[in-house]
Order: sequence, then C-alpha cells, then structure tokens
Amino acid sequence: MATTAIATATTEVAYPCLQPNSRQARIIQSNLDGEQMREMDLVRVKTPLGGSTTWQIDVDGNTESTDELKGLLVGEGKRGYLWPSLDPSEQRPILESRDLIVARRLSDDLGSEISPAALEKYRIGDRLYDWAAISISPEFGFGSSKGGAKRVKESRILAILRQGDVWPVLVTVGPGSLPSWLPFRKRLPAFHYECVVGLKLAKAKGAGGQPYSQIVPRLVGTISEEEGEVARRLYTESLTRMFTTFSGGAVAAEVVESDE
Repeated sequence: MATTAIATATTEVAYPCLQPNSRQARIIQSNLDGEQMREMDLVRVKTPLGGSTTWQIDVDGNTESTDELKGLLVGEGKRGYLWPSLDPSEQRPILESRDLIVARRLSDDLGSEISPAALEKYRIGDRLYDWAAISISPEFGFGSSKGGAKRVKESRILAILRQGDVWPVLVTVGPGSLPSWLPFRKRLPAFHYECVVGLKLAKAKGAGGQPYSQIVPRLVGTISEEEGEVARRLYTESLTRMFTTFSGGAVAAEVVESDE
C-alpha cells in the first residue's frame, strides 16, 4: 500500500488572495450574486481509470495534466451510498448519507440483490436509516461484497483551492484511497483550511486484480493563521453547509468512481 507523509516542520505557503479585504472576496461575492454555491457548480477532478498516475483537470475547456494536484484543503465532505446492484452504472442509489451517521432513502427500487426485510431492520424514521449500523452490518458491511469489501460505499469529497483559482476543485477519495487519506487527515498539524496538501496517484490492484489509481496525500505546507481565518470565512463555512445539506434527491456525479 502506498504511504503518506506528514512533514515534521512545515513550510509556510503564500496565498496572497487570502489577505484581509482581498479582491478575491469581492470577486466571489460578485460572481455568486446572492446565490449559494452548489456542488454541481464546482469543477470536479475525477480519479483516472486503469491505474493512471496523471490527473486531468478540465476548467472551462482548458485541460491541464499533472502528476500532483496541489492546493489548500478548504473543505471536506462525507458520503455514503447503498446501491441496488454491485454495478451501479446508470442506477439511482437507494440510500445516501452525508454524515455517515444517518441516511435518507432516495429510491424504492431495491433491485434483485437486496432484501426489503434486511433494509427495514435499520429504518429509524420516515425514509431515514441508521447508516452507522448499516455500514458494519453483515448484510451491508465488510464481507458483504466481492473480495470482502463493504456493500455500502463510503468516500470523502475534498475541496482543493489551487493557487490563482477563485473557487476550489472537488476530488473524491474513494474506498481504495481512504486507508491512505484518513490517517493523513487526522495527523495534520494545523486546521485543515490552513494546510496545503498534495495529492499524487499510485497504481494499485483491487481484490480481483484489476488496477486502479490510489490517492497518496502529502503535506506541502501551511498558510498563516491570519490567512487561514480568511479561508475559513470565505470558503470553509459555505462549503461545510453545502456538503452537509441534503440535496433533496439530486445525486452528484461523484458517486460512481473508479477507485476500488
């Protein structure tokens, strides 16, 4: 498994756009024009297929290739999904969780693989389910899918603000990359919105031997506390609301990823 790195002494990284009363804040407010930012409005950088170690970043028709996606970690969201089939292409999830504690029912189509009685055991309200219990259950937790994996799929969505950008890009950390990401995230030496991270890709193999691209993070450096406070107000607060507010049925494109 690929390793992650946390520097013992971080290097301060300059983000001039995060100076108090910056032009950046005025641009953001002008572009939003009173509307809320939605996930679908932000550029999503997909994890490549087949074990590729190169990111492809497409912003407004301009495509950039890089071996490391680098920027300020201004936001992070949690996601959990239960699908009617092990191959979720062109299907709607049955359940969605945005905190990995409680899930909402999105679809009544259970397909042919899921027993209604098995799911009903975890219902805690009107179209509400105990996700924390589901994720460790024998029906849907570890060992319930191929190769001993979970039937439910859990991930993180990272909002990465690259230098020079007005808005962050979104990256999904799928099940195969969570073992690299979660320990790294817990060991960050500062608030996440003060940390500049780098995301590289390593070729890995799934339980069935198929290659996939595993995200390998590293700490590039930190910004000052003053810049961090601006980043928190300008980005993190609104992104946190965006990530945790239930979409009401609209499922973002990130839910199907190549990450094992």
